[in-house]
Order: sequence, then C-alpha cells, then structure tokens
Amino acid sequence: MAHIEVWLYPQCMASAVTGPLDVFAVANAIWSLKNVDDVDPLFTWSTHSIDGKPVMTPARVSLGADACIRADSKADIILLPGLYMENGVTGLTSSMHAMRELFPILRTRHAQGCVLAANCSATFLLAEAGLLDGGHATTTWWLERAFKTRYPEVSLRLSEVLDEYENILTSGAATSFLNLAYHLVERFGGQDIASGVAKTLLIDANRTSQMPYMQMLSLTQQDTHQHENILVQRAQKWLSLHHHLPFRLPALARHLAVSERTVIRHFHQTLDTTPASYAQQVKMDIAKRLLETTTLTLEQVAERTGYSDPSSFRRLFKKHSGLSPASYREQFRPARRLATST
Repeated sequence: MAHIEVWLYPQCMASAVTGPLDVFAVANAIWSLKNVDDVDPLFTWSTHSIDGKPVMTPARVSLGADACIRADSKADIILLPGLYMENGVTGLTSSMHAMRELFPILRTRHAQGCVLAANCSATFLLAEAGLLDGGHATTTWWLERAFKTRYPEVSLRLSEVLDEYENILTSGAATSFLNLAYHLVERFGGQDIASGVAKTLLIDANRTSQMPYMQMLSLTQQDTHQHENILVQRAQKWLSLHHHLPFRLPALARHLAVSERTVIRHFHQTLDTTPASYAQQVKMDIAKRLLETTTLTLEQVAERTGYSDPSSFRRLFKKHSGLSPASYREQFRPARRLATST
C-alpha cells in the first residue's frame, strides 16, 4: 500500500487534484477485484494545504485539506498539481514567491525517499527548490522560455509527456496528470492494474510526446513579442508576413538595415534561437493551422509556407511535431459530429 500526499496551494488546478485521485480510486477498485484476499487498498491519500484550510481553485471549486503541509509527515508520494497561469510568467513568479516556505520541505521529503510527482507548471516548484539542478525534467510546453531562463542548470526535455529524475516525476501540460497518475499506478500496482485503469478511463498510456501540441504563436505570446528588442520585434513581424516565401537571411537583414551577423546576434540574445530556426517554427505553426482548418493538399500547404518540395516539408513537419502532416490532420481536425440515431 502506498500513501499519497496531495498538496493544495493557491492557483492549483482543480482537475490536477481530482483527476489523479479518480485514477487512484479506480486503481483501488481493480486492485480489490484482483486481490480478494488483500484487505488493504493499493493507494490511500490525504490532502494538505499550507495552513490546513480549504483552498479555492481558479475554477471556483473549494478543495478541503486534511492537514497542514509538514516536513515530518509520512507519505510514499507527494503529488504537486499544476498551477493555473492566467497572467503567464508574471503570475508564475508571484506564485513561486508565495510558496517559498514549501521549498525546504520538498528538499527534506525528497531526502527521506519520498517520490515527488509534479504536473504541468508545478515542475517550477521543484526547480525553485533546487531539486532539479544538474538533472532533467519536463513541464508545460508554453513556459519553455521562462523555465530555461530561470533554471539554466536544468535540462528541459520539453518534448516528453513524462520524465523521471532521481525519484522525481514531472509531466507536461495540464491533462498530462492522467499519464502521471497512470505511471504511479503502474509503478506501485503493476502493469496489469495500470492497463485496466487505462481501459476503464480511456487514458492514452502511449501518449509520450508533447510535440504535436506545441505552438510558438500561442495565446500568451511569451515566445514572440514579450521583450523590448525593437529589432527582433520588427524581424518577427516581417517573418510572419513573409511566411509564404523561403527564408533568406540576407533579405531579412536588408529589411532591417543591419548586417546578417547583427540579426543573428540579436535573435540569440533575445530569443535564444537563430533567425532560420524561428522562421521555420513560424512556418510550422501556420502549416498546423492550415492542416487543422482547411482541406488543402500537402503540396498546397507546403507551397503556402514557402516550401517547394513536399517531401522535404513532410520530413521537417514530422521533426517539429512528431507526426506526419496526414496524422496531424487526423488528430487535430475539428471534432466529428456525435453519432445520432436515425
């Protein structure tokens, strides 16, 4: 039997708490059916907040706490739910400051052998506590730049849905809590129990990559124009407007009236990437939208994003998204209408 301590804190997402607990409850039910002589459940759990009081989540769902978060409490697993980032990086920074008293507790519990399991942006809590220094982790894809800037000593494996480093589990964006919970069921209950849970709850246990979901031009714009480098802002606008043309660094430099080396230096300093890589990502994001929202052929999508060779475009698209253009369209096209009786 494994005991799970679920931490509740300001801005934690309700589903990142209740979702995994539903997974563990189903795991217990399947465990009891397969182990009729074992009276103990596979998992037990309790909820803990900083002051022992209920926590109101951003979804306006109040989550009750069984106890305060303490360094000396006993648990096999600590579950850290993802944080709701309404204000993007600004909100994340304030959340880290508000929860600074939790960092020494995390270090103590990890040293005691407790498994730390963080969903989505909760990976920042572990990094802020110094537990990922020299190691690796994953987190929600749209906070990539913020994570790399704040924690350069951590190797970010952003394409992974789930990552493990020295008894620390981290998972990707939002609903990857299902994959995180599934992994814990498999680890403590075995593959047979985990398989039963996945089938019962429709969990895609083979979802291993965030790449198909990544989009640079996100609603947060955190990777596009949230900086003060006017030269790079002008370049970004020009590249977006000229996505239908092959990328040419000399043409970009001429537009900006600076040298090619200057363009490269500014992109590296501001975005930690090259102009060519940035332009390529812009094209891939636009290609994704075309595949999602139109019936254009592969050749037409390639042409509209500045690629004359469909085969080269196909290889590049798969490198960026982890899926072929056809597979991506199948997965992300608008949902089919519900089946109805006739």
